[in-house]
Amino acid sequence: MAQIGIREYDAKKMYFDFIWEKYNWVQVKTEDSELSLEWQFFDWKYVVKPDMLFGKRWKMWLLGIWLEKDEINFWIEEKTKQKTKVGKIEWDLTHFLVEDFVSHKDEYYISFSTTRDYDLVSFSFEWWVEIEENWEKVIEIKIPTLGDLDEEIIKKEIFWNKQKEGCTTISPHLASPFGERDSTLIIDAILNLWKFYKNYGFVYLEVNPFCFDEENWNLVLLDMVAKIDDTEFFRQKQNWKNLEFPAPFGFAESDWEKYIKNLDLQTWASLKFKILNPQAKIWTLLAGWGWSLVMTDSLWTMWFADEIWNYWELSGNPTREFTREYTKVLLETMLINWIKNKYLIIAWAIANFTRIDTTFAGMIDVFEEKSEEMKEQKIKILVRRWGINEKKWLKIMKDNCERLWLECEIADSWEYMTDILREIK
Repeated sequence: MAQIGIREYDAKKMYFDFIWEKYNWVQVKTEDSELSLEWQFFDWKYVVKPDMLFGKRWKMWLLGIWLEKDEINFWIEEKTKQKTKVGKIEWDLTHFLVEDFVSHKDEYYISFSTTRDYDLVSFSFEWWVEIEENWEKVIEIKIPTLGDLDEEIIKKEIFWNKQKEGCTTISPHLASPFGERDSTLIIDAILNLWKFYKNYGFVYLEVNPFCFDEENWNLVLLDMVAKIDDTEFFRQKQNWKNLEFPAPFGFAESDWEKYIKNLDLQTWASLKFKILNPQAKIWTLLAGWGWSLVMTDSLWTMWFADEIWNYWELSGNPTREFTREYTKVLLETMLINWIKNKYLIIAWAIANFTRIDTTFAGMIDVFEEKSEEMKEQKIKILVRRWGINEKKWLKIMKDNCERLWLECEIADSWEYMTDILREIK
């Protein structure tokens, strides 16, 4: 399971689809064309903010409030004139969210997160930019994995002045009187957001803050953070529709990375790919379950950290077809890089799930197609594999490499997992 952040615009649009209402606000992409937004808005006030998977926008002066429609263009243009620094990363702002300014009074915090044994519901009668530093005012409710959140639980844990676990005093906010209308509004909001979180494939959903407009008391999601579980892709096709999976702030995905990400969504297997150093000489085609980290850490300790071209993961029993496509992308990236004397590391530990015959057959298909170019660039293949039918398929891999005149070193289960790395010069 991989947790993937999505844009605030997409998360809110999904919520409005969930409650069968239209989401009327606007996502602005500066890359599309020359900004010309006035025609999309009416003569009232707006809020504008970047929508690029980072928080604390208010603290970085990246929140435009009470803007007229003709001020929206100017605000966005000003913020895109120079790179924005988030932590140590400087990057261009390319996506913005424009919403109505909503007059309101009280603001609340709510989040839902998935753990191994339960879903954690966190609620506060106050919102904070630095919510972590004010966690003593947050009420936590643990819902068993197969359990459900209902009105009685919310009343008991939030509105009945129940003392928080581990606290010696009751927070004064828990003892604050709430009218029946306010209590009903908050309970309905929490239950709606809970159902949305549980039914739309989320592993994390935070609204910090939410409020109710003063005119008709509708729920308003002022700021939302959401992460989905990518293994839900098949179940959530109808809900997610054409949901975008953007790269984190400061990282521009190559066409290869986008292609592998798309492949990953089409299979039960795990296909991961990230370019680390385009000028390196070591390519890795590794299994998951920690094995990819073992090999990468070992390369690091052997002083090859700057020579690792990529992080790859091929696990979860991919088919021959998916392995072939995955390996083809890997070799295409190797062959575009004209550094000679490169290494391709193919390595798994104990293979009791991912089949050796299926994965090796997919790789050999690509070696057949690319063998001449591989020989020209002097690519050396290092294989370490352990599992069912290991001897048979290690021999098949070796025989095919010899037939294609590809330099190859083979290690079986009698050798330490990282011994094969000693072949790297």
